[in-house]
Amino acid sequence: MKIFLIFLMSYFIGAIPSGYIISRYFFKTDITKYGSGNIGTTNVQRTLGIKPALLVFVLDVLEGFIPTIVALYVLNSMPLAAIAGAITILGHDYSIFMPHFKGGKGIATSLGVAIVLSPLAAVLSLVVFAPVLLITKYVSVGSIAAVIAFPILMFILKRDVVVFLISLSIPILGIISHRENIKRVLHGNEKKFGEKVKIDETH
Repeated sequence: MKIFLIFLMSYFIGAIPSGYIISRYFFKTDITKYGSGNIGTTNVQRTLGIKPALLVFVLDVLEGFIPTIVALYVLNSMPLAAIAGAITILGHDYSIFMPHFKGGKGIATSLGVAIVLSPLAAVLSLVVFAPVLLITKYVSVGSIAAVIAFPILMFILKRDVVVFLISLSIPILGIISHRENIKRVLHGNEKKFGEKVKIDETH
């Protein structure tokens, strides 16, 4: 029962749509109607600016970090904490609080989970993200590279095999949530880092 409650808590915390709440109730803007329509950091930055985007980023990271660290200490099991983390990301990507379960991309939330599972691998994943972003100018490409790098780094660092296998869910969920971005990149329609969204530009 304890495990079930932790997993349930993980989903609901992950499902909190921070980007939508910040945008709608503090900036009087329905972020789902602008730019890509996503509630994550990147679309908030393009639409509302860097300060609200940073706030959303921090909140989304905490959404991943808090359930995972709680699971680790309450259940005293890194594999179970990893499962709780994966459920948290799933909740963020498919939020029960949003119409049609349309949540975020889960990258910031994945970072929060990764920090608990392996702080070093999480930092090194950010090291992968930065140059890929600089080279391609696409946040989505940098994000995908980072989530793919994380379990690889976990393997290289010889982390627990079971935790490594569970961590494979992070790139899987990341790629699935970015499938539209991948299509736009391939067709040359993806917005590059720093591009702004006009307030009347709808999805």
